[in-house]
Amino acid sequence: MITLKEIEDVLNEFNATERHEVKYAILFFLPTLKQYLYINKQSGTKASGLVIHPRFEAYKNELLMIKGVETTGTLNHKSSMRKFPKRLHGGEQPIPYGVPFGFETKQVMREFLNKLAAIKPYYMRKPESEIADAKNSGEFEQLTETEVERLISCRRGQGKYRKDLIDLWGKCSVTECKQVEILRASHIKPWRDATNYERLDPYNGLLLTPNLDTLFDSGMISFDSTGNILISTVLDQSTLMALNVNSGLKLSTLNTKTDKYLKYHREFIFQSE
Repeated sequence: MITLKEIEDVLNEFNATERHEVKYAILFFLPTLKQYLYINKQSGTKASGLVIHPRFEAYKNELLMIKGVETTGTLNHKSSMRKFPKRLHGGEQPIPYGVPFGFETKQVMREFLNKLAAIKPYYMRKPESEIADAKNSGEFEQLTETEVERLISCRRGQGKYRKDLIDLWGKCSVTECKQVEILRASHIKPWRDATNYERLDPYNGLLLTPNLDTLFDSGMISFDSTGNILISTVLDQSTLMALNVNSGLKLSTLNTKTDKYLKYHREFIFQSE
């Protein structure tokens, strides 16, 4: 694996800015990605010298197809990676996490960054993958079977959590579509990043039509502190027209409890550019 100094050299070649060094990591902003990433100062000889935003996790296997790119196979967790989302990881408090990679040569890393810049990431994972991660990390160990089932069903958009959202909203949170059987129960702060309390909190949820649910979960849209829609520039006009999405859409109502979760979505999930 190339050294941390060599990783930083390549990042500088790509005009990285905002260098900020803390105890265990070094933060950079990469203009070509419009993303923050970290150098992992604790990587040693492991393939974890560069840590990227977890929204790219769905593309991990594609990135590993580049000859000379490697990974540890596990997510990297560090309290100092504050520009990344948080998730529970063996402790009581959520901790920021990202996807680690290492590179055999500088040229391999250049190919990696070029590939990364060409990806328009959608920050989504399959429910079963997230449920399996939660089980493997011990998040359910102190819970009863009933409590575990509630958490699993809410990740699938089912059970009491879905009923609570229907009781809270009564219709689509945006379009006011009243045919609730076609609406999806969508977490605002993603299930994978939330505490068990937040996973079950109906104020951490929106009831959305399928097109809005997909865009919201993937970070293509969000909502500001007054409920107005925010639309990522990643979406072109033809896509917006096809999905019937426009700048005039807004949440039908918004309270402080819901906005607390929306603030997280705007900061960590929404892809403004």
